[in-house]
Amino acid sequence: MTSASIVARLIAWLIDGFVLGFVAMAIQIIFTGIIGTTGGGDNLVLNLLAGTALLMMIVVLFVLQFAYFGYFWSTSGQTPGMKVMHIKVVERQSGALVSRIIGALRGTVGYYISSFLALGYLWAIFDEHNEAWHDKLFSTRVVTA
Repeated sequence: MTSASIVARLIAWLIDGFVLGFVAMAIQIIFTGIIGTTGGGDNLVLNLLAGTALLMMIVVLFVLQFAYFGYFWSTSGQTPGMKVMHIKVVERQSGALVSRIIGALRGTVGYYISSFLALGYLWAIFDEHNEAWHDKLFSTRVVTA
């Protein structure tokens, strides 16, 4: 298995960011409409509804990210961005596809951990197999497809 380059991973990540961002924007527009019509002013009930809508939006966006990565990585090993770049996520030892739960956790929790001051991603630059912290944590590798 040949490790994917940092550049290929970055471009795939940007493409997936646009895909997820487009869907997230549509969700945010819906919830912003709800928040805008319920929040503001001195009405406690309406402000509570607006706060609840904001919390729901955050949960929906997290679930979207969880489902997106869990589905794509467990079925083909590739998100749309990774397909374009001809790379995929596999289990480090066996080279098999990751399970849905590992894919989902790697794509959410793992990304948040690696995003801390971007240290997890910077780590990949110096790692022999270009593995970021979330690859280490979930025993995965990104390889050429």
